[in-house]
Amino acid sequence: MSEKRTFWTCLLALIVALPLAFVARAWESLGESQWLAGGSPEIIVADGAAQAFAGGQWKLMDMRRLPRTDDARVILTEFEASPTDLAALSKGACRVRLIDDKGRRFEPVTLTEPIVREMYPEVAERPRCSVLAFTDAKAGSPVRMAESFIVPAEARDLSLRIEFPGASDETLVFKWTRS
Repeated sequence: MSEKRTFWTCLLALIVALPLAFVARAWESLGESQWLAGGSPEIIVADGAAQAFAGGQWKLMDMRRLPRTDDARVILTEFEASPTDLAALSKGACRVRLIDDKGRRFEPVTLTEPIVREMYPEVAERPRCSVLAFTDAKAGSPVRMAESFIVPAEARDLSLRIEFPGASDETLVFKWTRS
């Protein structure tokens, strides 16, 4: 294939693929919104309380605000689940998000932030919320997990949302009143 033909083929592919990527992401966001999805029922958990959800007793242990830059912070969340129904936990796929008072959603960072490894090395080694976290779990024995998020420094009234599609149609919401 000549260079010109390759150039025009790649340009055409880019012209088609780029708008499709935007549409796919927009559709995903619309699907997650309460407007289109009809909203999944939320279970709001009081600060420090445990809640039965998706085959386990879930509890938010701690949420820490760590420095990152002048305009961003790392939020380290620690939570645990004591399995009551390992079959239900193995069917689901854990999805964790942080939401602030303005409704902004923050996804967990894929790699542990260096400040977390430096300040809390024992927490950095904890599993993330996934089916793999429960592979060696025993019924009633708590599985401690941790997730970290990068949020704007002005983010307030944070809540941790845990969804477990396949195991529960509800969303577990831990409001953190100390943020």
